[in-house]
Amino acid sequence: MANSKERVVRFSGSARFAHWGHTVTFIVLLISGLALFSPSLKSLAAIFGGYVNAGVVHRWMAVFFTVIPLACLAANPKGFKEWWKDVFSFGKNDIGFLMVFPLEFFGFKAKIPPQTKFNGGEKMNSVVTTTSCVFLAISGYIMWFKASFPLWMVQWSYPIHDICMILATCMVFMHAYLGSFHPGSGESFWGMWKGTVRSDWAEHHHKQWYDKVKGGN
Repeated sequence: MANSKERVVRFSGSARFAHWGHTVTFIVLLISGLALFSPSLKSLAAIFGGYVNAGVVHRWMAVFFTVIPLACLAANPKGFKEWWKDVFSFGKNDIGFLMVFPLEFFGFKAKIPPQTKFNGGEKMNSVVTTTSCVFLAISGYIMWFKASFPLWMVQWSYPIHDICMILATCMVFMHAYLGSFHPGSGESFWGMWKGTVRSDWAEHHHKQWYDKVKGGN
């Protein structure tokens, strides 16, 4: 049985920097993008000093939004590979997690099938959010440098950008709630803030990963 006072390292510094860098740039991109998206949201443009400034901020944030994960990938390719391999290894325990998760969501105790470093919900979030953000970035650069791309590609980039923005926003806000504000999410937040989590929490929520870490494999 794991000790509640013992802590285990869950996320490296580069992983935490990538996460919070993505969070901050995404929020600024979302607010500035909405200001440019619809006249009904013109009040958001005032935050940046008008539409022109909102456009400038949106483009600069897009650059940081792209550079930060690439820099973290270069700094820790092994960690990125392990994360990528884990989130795409979706098995019966992950399906089992999704089936009992509603009970945990509403505050009931549930027997969670042994999970890897990322549970079934986190894996789905990672895949959908990452895919949406990649297409957001690609379509955004096409819209920014439209003269350099074929007309059909520019035309398709607008609806793709909007759809991916909606998908990514839904996933980011759901993740923010479950990782920060949900009653049982305390250790999830500290894991991404300080890098460590309680051993007993890790054993309960991510037993396969915890056993691997404690076993030194």
